[in-house]
Formats: sequence, structure tokens, C-alpha cells
Amino acid sequence: MSVGTRRILVAHLAERRMSVPEIASELGVSKETVRRDLHNPPPAVEPETPPDVAPPAPGLVLPESKQLRQDLNVLTTAFRGKPEDVARFAIHQAAQPIRQHWQARMDARAEQQEARS
Repeated sequence: MSVGTRRILVAHLAERRMSVPEIASELGVSKETVRRDLHNPPPAVEPETPPDVAPPAPGLVLPESKQLRQDLNVLTTAFRGKPEDVARFAIHQAAQPIRQHWQARMDARAEQQEARS
């Protein structure tokens, strides 16, 4: 186990209120190593942003992923539009059948209620 990994584990176990002897026993290291790791915590890790991912457009913000970016690029190229317009269109197209299904269910319920009256 690397020193960095061990320090992360020591910090995590200490946050869970484990004692120095318990942490040392759990990780198979000396109490002195645990004490030293507690005095030298691991550096904060910044989340890594892939260089090929553009920043999100203003407005609707979705968690960025490589696959999402590729799909948006395919749609943008196919429809020759701005990413925001293509996203609006795709969301509208995906929602339309659901909207129609809900409307049909509401119409069927209304008909049932009228038949009961």
C-alpha cells in the first residue's frame, strides 16, 4: 500500500473515531506510523476534468461524461444546430410519447368517471 493511500485510510478511520491502536491494528502498521500519518494528512485531491470535455452550457446543467459529449456532438452535427437547441429538441422528442401516454390515461379515467355518473 502506498503512503498516500495509507494516509487516506488513516484519515478516514480517524474520522470514524477509531483510536490510534485500532487503526494501527486494522492497517497492520505501527502506532507511530498512524500518529505520523495523522500529523501529515493526505493533500486534498481536485477532481480531474478530462481535457476533451467542454464546459457545460448555461441553463440546464447535466453531469458531464465523455459519452454524453459524444452523443451531443453526433446530434449537433446531424441536425446542424447549436448544442442547446439540439438538447431541447431531443428532450422534447423523448418526452412526447410519455406525454401522449399520460394524456391517454387521463382521458380513459375521465371516460370511466363519466360512465359511472
